[in-house]
Amino acid sequence: MPTPLTYRLRAAELDDLPLCLEIDSGYVTTHVWQMTENFNDHTDYQEEAESQPSKARSQLVGKPDKRQLPSYKVEFVPSRLPRPLAMPSPWSDQYLLSEWKRTDFLLVAEAYDPEHSPQTGTEQTHKELIGYVGLTVDGPRHIAWVTSASIQMEYRRRGIGTALFTEARRWADRYRLRSIMVELQTKNYPAIAFCQQHGFFFCGYNSSYYANREIALFFAVRLEKPR
Repeated sequence: MPTPLTYRLRAAELDDLPLCLEIDSGYVTTHVWQMTENFNDHTDYQEEAESQPSKARSQLVGKPDKRQLPSYKVEFVPSRLPRPLAMPSPWSDQYLLSEWKRTDFLLVAEAYDPEHSPQTGTEQTHKELIGYVGLTVDGPRHIAWVTSASIQMEYRRRGIGTALFTEARRWADRYRLRSIMVELQTKNYPAIAFCQQHGFFFCGYNSSYYANREIALFFAVRLEKPR
C-alpha cells in the first residue's frame, strides 16, 4: 500500500520551471487508437449527374434528390497491443519552456512534509514538484487548451491528476470559458482514458498535425452551464 502523500496545489513560480522539466512525461501504453477510412465517391452518381440536362430551378424545388452523394467515413477503434509499450515524453524541454512563456495558467502539485509547513513555523529546505498542468486561452473562441500536463511516474494513480484538472477546470470556469480542449497522440491510451473518465469527449482529429505523421486526437469538455 502506498505511503500517505501530502501535497498542495499552487500557481507555478519562475524557479519551478527547471523542476517541472525533471518530471518524466513518458508513459506505458497497452492500446492504440487505430483509424480506418472509407471513401465512396459514388461514381454512378457523378456519371448520372453529368448525363442529365440542366433543369430550371423551378423544376427542382420541392423534389427530393434520391441519388447518393459522395460519402467519407472515419472510425477509431482502441486496439490492444501485443505487449505494453513504453513511450518517451511527447514534448521536448525546448517546447515546454517555449510553451510556458505564453501559458496563461500553470498549476503545480508540490509534495511536502507536514512537519515542515507554515502552520508549524518551519519551512522545507527544498521543493519537490510531482505534477503540473498548463492552460493557454484562445480568447476569440473562449476555449482553454491544455498545452502541457504530467505527473511524476511514481506518483501516478493517486488522485493528483484529478486534483490538478479539477482546479484547472475551476480556473477556466471563473473566466467564463466555454470549454477545455486537449490534443493527444493515438498511442497515449492512459491519457485518453483519464480524459474520458473526467468528462472529456472525442471531438476531432488531424492526420497532418505532427511532423512524424502520427494522428492527433482532440478531446473537449464543456464548461457552459444551462441558462
